[in-house]
Amino acid sequence: MNQRKSRNNKPESPERDQTNSLLETYQKLEPYLGLGLTFTVTILAFLFFGRWLDSRFGTSPWLLITGAAVGMILGFIHLYYTVIQLNQSDSQTKDKDAE
Repeated sequence: MNQRKSRNNKPESPERDQTNSLLETYQKLEPYLGLGLTFTVTILAFLFFGRWLDSRFGTSPWLLITGAAVGMILGFIHLYYTVIQLNQSDSQTKDKDAE
């Protein structure tokens, strides 16, 4: 059986390998985990801004709807470009590892 050895030349336990694997997985997923929150905050910010404008100008509910739509559009654009950028950096990392 081929066990890894730690810095002090003692074999690492299977639990340690599993913890390291889980940590590596979370590090790879980290950039993607905040996307949902960013998307939601963008929509809510524009929704509440539209609501505030409606209360100020008396145009209810049109600016609320417009704000929500703008928030969704900008949220999707940000989500799209972020995922494209992350995928490009992942593919560049894989290319460097393959060499």
